[in-house]
Amino acid sequence: MRASFIYYVLCFMFLLSAAGCGGQAVNKDAKTSFLDSDDLVTMTDKMAQSILSDPDVARISMAKSMIIVVKPIVNETNEIIRGNTKELYVARLRTLLSTKPQLRDRFVFVLNKQDYLKLQSQELLDATTKGQSEERIQPEYALWGHFYADTNASSKNRSDTYLCEYKLTKLSGADAGVILWDDKYETRKTIGKSLLD
Repeated sequence: MRASFIYYVLCFMFLLSAAGCGGQAVNKDAKTSFLDSDDLVTMTDKMAQSILSDPDVARISMAKSMIIVVKPIVNETNEIIRGNTKELYVARLRTLLSTKPQLRDRFVFVLNKQDYLKLQSQELLDATTKGQSEERIQPEYALWGHFYADTNASSKNRSDTYLCEYKLTKLSGADAGVILWDDKYETRKTIGKSLLD
């Protein structure tokens, strides 16, 4: 009993060190080869920490609030990710950055134009004011993501390698279009043929 416990602890430690050395999460015991809730939490935690530790972001956000619009991720994988799930991958990141009191003055998040106009048309009774997008606080930066995947399938297993890249892009001013910050989350998931049957 004690020997089997030690064996499992050693195996677990080996898997952790193997995943850490390569700089990517590898899950060979996955039930599917798709991204899951563990990936969502891990990647958004990592991205929030990365943004907060970036010197350029720190310099700008300390001088004045960064007005940021959050866009859904762009899905280039062969996995169908529904619209509300695509928004969740950036909404959790926004929440991590906006709920801490010490960060509220540094990061100001605004609705994207489409959601703003939809909300405005639902809430305002005066038709003459509907659609006046110039009244909206104009974002200076966009936070978004781009997901890619490489799939390899054989008669024995299927493996999906994911690259999930996040970017903070400047929208206006002299450096419009410049990517101020970016970082990535990588993971590989392998499932056996028995799970595909």
